[in-house]
Amino acid sequence: MSCLAFQDTRDKVSATEDGTDRIGARTMAGNGDMKAHVATYSSVTGMMKWGAVGCALVVALVIWLIS
Repeated sequence: MSCLAFQDTRDKVSATEDGTDRIGARTMAGNGDMKAHVATYSSVTGMMKWGAVGCALVVALVIWLIS
């Protein structure tokens, strides 16, 4: 029997009308606040870009020190 034949029995949490799930956590843009989502996404992607540049500089420094 294939593992694909089994049904997914995990508890599925659906969002309510006020944008929260059954345990009270906010769902993404559940209240229509896309501006906050876009701002958070932009800050995270910016941090990832600068983190990649920082890592590249550290790698270049280590390679220069080793050689």
